[in-house]
Amino acid sequence: MAKKVNNQVKNGNYHSYYKFREDEVRSQSLENGLLSLWTKVQKEFTDDESVTMHMLDIGCNEGYFTNEVHRILQKVTRRTCRTIGIDIDDVLCDRARINYAAIEFITGDVLEIAKSRGTKDVIEEHMQKLDIIKFDVVCCFSVLMYIHLNGGDEGLRAVLDYLCSKGKLLILELQSWKKYRDQARRLKRDGDESYPLFDGLEWKGGEGKLEGFIKNYIKEKGFDLLLESSEKNKFDRQLLYFKAR
Repeated sequence: MAKKVNNQVKNGNYHSYYKFREDEVRSQSLENGLLSLWTKVQKEFTDDESVTMHMLDIGCNEGYFTNEVHRILQKVTRRTCRTIGIDIDDVLCDRARINYAAIEFITGDVLEIAKSRGTKDVIEEHMQKLDIIKFDVVCCFSVLMYIHLNGGDEGLRAVLDYLCSKGKLLILELQSWKKYRDQARRLKRDGDESYPLFDGLEWKGGEGKLEGFIKNYIKEKGFDLLLESSEKNKFDRQLLYFKAR
């Protein structure tokens, strides 16, 4: 009998994620990065500290790190920040709403939103309510791997296109090709299932090759890579900061 597929493994929407994923290094790295960049880029946003910043966090889970980013962004920029977190999982969004009332959490599948332009887009609906054309900051921490595994190269490019169209400053945390292979093995082990598009991926390769495909694509979309964090967290991941030209 085949094992029951665990969608948390397949999509990365792990419950109680932050009980086994410490984030102190990531938080400090994020703060260090924003501190080093903000004086260089703030004039391209506005010098007026009374103007509200708007941030979107893709794959917010139960909201813990979304709240950390929200806090750090306000501290560094000295501005009020309105933050939206989105996750594929209703249960996680419900937990987030209870614990972090200052942030708005919505449920949605960013891969499906990006692939289905013209259909229901809960992010765009909230942007219209906020009366904004773009978010000042769009974050995506350790989520793009799952989008890539489930959506293939085409799905990942669609999501990158979407993120580039929605944000002025992108903060991304990528995962290595080794993590992709580990994740494919884990899905096979836990659910006796494979990612159907995994073997056909063209964006792949160790020693930074996979990450290079993603970086170059974002640059081609009109963004400059301003900074790669010098330190990696305990899970061997760096933060990348891109700014629209």
